[in-house]
Amino acid sequence: MPSHFSTIGFSIETQEDFVRLAEKISATATEVQVKAGRYLRWTGSGGEELWLQLDPRRDLIGMNPHFSGASRVRVGIVSRVTRPHDTKLDGALQAWASPEGDSPEEGDYPFVFDVPDAAACSDLEIPGVAEAQIAAFAHEVSFFPTEEDYNASQSPDGIRFADRSFVPSGLFSPDGTKDHSPTAEAIFTGHVVQAEARTNAVSNQKFWWALVDTLGGRYDVVIEPTLLERPPAVGGILSGAFWLSGRLVSYPRRKKSWFGQILGGAG
Repeated sequence: MPSHFSTIGFSIETQEDFVRLAEKISATATEVQVKAGRYLRWTGSGGEELWLQLDPRRDLIGMNPHFSGASRVRVGIVSRVTRPHDTKLDGALQAWASPEGDSPEEGDYPFVFDVPDAAACSDLEIPGVAEAQIAAFAHEVSFFPTEEDYNASQSPDGIRFADRSFVPSGLFSPDGTKDHSPTAEAIFTGHVVQAEARTNAVSNQKFWWALVDTLGGRYDVVIEPTLLERPPAVGGILSGAFWLSGRLVSYPRRKKSWFGQILGGAG
């Protein structure tokens, strides 16, 4: 299975590769300062992104990939998700896709997405309705040129998934335990409305991008070429298992208390 870095063209096989890449892109990255440290955001010409995490002493504590694209998904944010091994600059959100009206706690389905700049959204009002750009990094994927091809691939005796369907697999524990920390993973199928080859600005490696219309919204999908014999094309159907990384385009902000307004900080 490709790594989340190799999906968008970054070759990282060792700790040395990780540090070397972080050092290389840090000089041209944009700094985003937050209470727990700072992010360094680097964006390539193909939409590939890296988010470096620095602690208050400017030591590197993490780096997450993301892809910036055309996706827009209306989401009802219901909670933050924290995990035991997260850094102070990691984070994820649990949400409902395509919430009904102004209610953030019901919609097409619940799911989780990781947020590369989670600490920069410290004033996010929860619950609340927001708009997110969400990139789906392919773990496994299949492409079908036509709806007929997709329907023919479905098992006549098993579960048949609609050509626009979404299963929030990250909400389910593999072993059935109740203390499972939800992960930003999903299995979905949708129609390709845009597609093209992209080139990583650092490695010059190709990767595939597609904008996929599925239940609940349109998601950017990025794919390492080794997963498909041919690139996805407009009009076809894409189906697979994915990791979800999302950024909030707009969101409701928590109101400051009168004391917070006086101090100029969050109340």
